[in-house]
Amino acid sequence: MVDLETTGLSPKSGDRVIEVAVARVDAKGRIEDEFATLINPDGEDTGPVFIHGISNDAVREAPRFTEIAGELLARLDGAVVVAHNATFEEHFLRAEFARAGITLSQPLPALCTLWLAQRTVSTPNHRLGTLCRHHGIPFVDKHAALGDVRATSALLPRLLDSVGQPLVYGATPASGLAPGYVAGSVIPRTRAVQLRKGTEGWMASLMARLPMTAAEAAGPQAAMYLDELSEVLEDGRIIGDEAKKLAKIAGAAGMGGAQVRALNHQFLDLMLQAALEDDALTGAEIRELKRAATGLGEPNRFDHLTPTPPAAPTRSSARIITEPANAARTVKTNEGSRADRTQRAKLAVQQQQRGDSREQIAAALGVSVATVKTLLRDGRFYLNPSSDPVRCDLARAAAQSRENGQTQADFRSDQALSAAKAQEAWRDAAILLAHEDPLHL
Repeated sequence: MVDLETTGLSPKSGDRVIEVAVARVDAKGRIEDEFATLINPDGEDTGPVFIHGISNDAVREAPRFTEIAGELLARLDGAVVVAHNATFEEHFLRAEFARAGITLSQPLPALCTLWLAQRTVSTPNHRLGTLCRHHGIPFVDKHAALGDVRATSALLPRLLDSVGQPLVYGATPASGLAPGYVAGSVIPRTRAVQLRKGTEGWMASLMARLPMTAAEAAGPQAAMYLDELSEVLEDGRIIGDEAKKLAKIAGAAGMGGAQVRALNHQFLDLMLQAALEDDALTGAEIRELKRAATGLGEPNRFDHLTPTPPAAPTRSSARIITEPANAARTVKTNEGSRADRTQRAKLAVQQQQRGDSREQIAAALGVSVATVKTLLRDGRFYLNPSSDPVRCDLARAAAQSRENGQTQADFRSDQALSAAKAQEAWRDAAILLAHEDPLHL
């Protein structure tokens, strides 16, 4: 299945392709794989935004057709190509391949669902939306290439059933279109459009509107998404504007639904890990976990958790509360320094390893329980950077920026991070670089 969004109606007049979607579909219309990306039309205007919703800004950082041509050909290789109004798609693809200097060794025959509908269905017209309504097929994301491909995939089996006899495809599917090219090599620019809360929530809508799977998010991109997710879920829920912002970050990184879901799971796992740092779970922590999971469309993820029964105080724990007092006072004399932060984080981890609760550590260090959670997270990272791969990758990037003479402001701008996340990465790099090659830079 193939669909395009374009700047206009005629490639002969210079109109260009600005979005493409391709889906591999079985005989029953079930989608097995998807690819979708916005396309930069070499600086040309994107045309009627009110129709396709694609602005010039949306395609500015998108790949050009020359960059995705191999990907497209690899996905069409050996397949029966299907499109609604296939002549339109064919003319634009032929023009784009020619502009990219690619000469196809054989034609790309296609089955046109518009042609098929005109011969099998009596409807006022044979537009894709009309046909979907006639057959009771949900049609979301109209005039988005991926939405049109999904609708056409569901429509084709209905049309084939209406023929009443086997339909013979009178051509051999083209093969050898992109020798040596491996599908999945290009990083797309995805988009999730027409987000709606519906009955399953904003996050379910976001993931459903993205391709099934796409590019894996790199460290800085994953960190940016997780950072935004942390801010969004402070109140335990996601609203429309927040979902759109998350969708924009995911699309800019070329993510699909599977990649977003994996990052959501990573976020929830990190929350659980933080809650378990003192080897105890409170009722409040479980409620916080469940609220975040519900906001991410996973309401049952933490149903198995129960509060940890309170433990009786021991002589060792009572002694430990007083032992670090002098150290705590020393720490607080230089609280703003990196060395101080490292020392406090290590003290927190040491006390936890000796059996103290967060409340006991907070009392010993003279900080809040919330600060103890942060110190424990930092201390674990300083002791074992690989325990937090996303943070480790971001620290690597910050360390490299420092070595290149960049400022923290430059680094924040380059990585598109929040001020807090950039500051943390910059601090991590400074502390880790003070050790002997801790990140193998």
